[in-house]
Amino acid sequence: MTFDLKGKAVVLTGGSRGIGRSTALALAREGARLAVMARSEGGLAKTVRAVAREGGQAAPMACDITDDASVHNAVDRAAQVLGGIDVFLNVAGITLQKPLLEAEPEDFMPVMNTNLLGAVRCTRCAIPYLRDRRGVVVNVASIIVSNPFPHMGVYACSKWALAAYSHTLRQELHGTGVRVLTVYPSIVRTDMLEEEPVLARAPSQSPDACARAIVKAIKRGKQEAGTAWLPKISGALFKLYPPWGDRINRLFLPRGYK
Repeated sequence: MTFDLKGKAVVLTGGSRGIGRSTALALAREGARLAVMARSEGGLAKTVRAVAREGGQAAPMACDITDDASVHNAVDRAAQVLGGIDVFLNVAGITLQKPLLEAEPEDFMPVMNTNLLGAVRCTRCAIPYLRDRRGVVVNVASIIVSNPFPHMGVYACSKWALAAYSHTLRQELHGTGVRVLTVYPSIVRTDMLEEEPVLARAPSQSPDACARAIVKAIKRGKQEAGTAWLPKISGALFKLYPPWGDRINRLFLPRGYK
């Protein structure tokens, strides 16, 4: 199954920076019609201008995905502006670097509320529109699901939960015509990486490379996709023999984290 993005109505969260902005640009090059959601109106304006330079158009939708009313309003407005929704991408996310034994329950709340529940809120609002178009939900998880790093456990828990939500949703939507794609990006060189010094020496990819992989997976009709080959190998090692995966990860840890 292939999916032509030309002329399709596409909405994505996290569109003000990083993977979200790069994905918006990649989609614009495919001829998609865009609505981009994010909290930062200034960041959204930059994305809209960047999309215009690619010859596309993007409608900015200021939205806080941790707030139910904000999500309902933004998704409905996006559908109205675009005349429906063919693809909805849950890209927005936040991170936290902290040892698990130091992490309080309160530390988990904002990360889970954004990375998991933000996607849940958006998906619930988008599904009626996607049913009408036999569309696609794209949930951007992380390679950390299969390749965990120390001190990144809170973030990992949120992405594990998002992956579980995505897989289960795929099964529950069987027969509706709505497809669910779960993407596992590698470590990506965005401003979030500044909050994760434990990952500073690990192999990473550019946001543009990640975005191209996401768009390719959508077009090819995939249900799961990674964005780089090296993490796939190390992730397989974790499954086959976890001590090997642990040993490889320690090679990339800064001295203070070993």
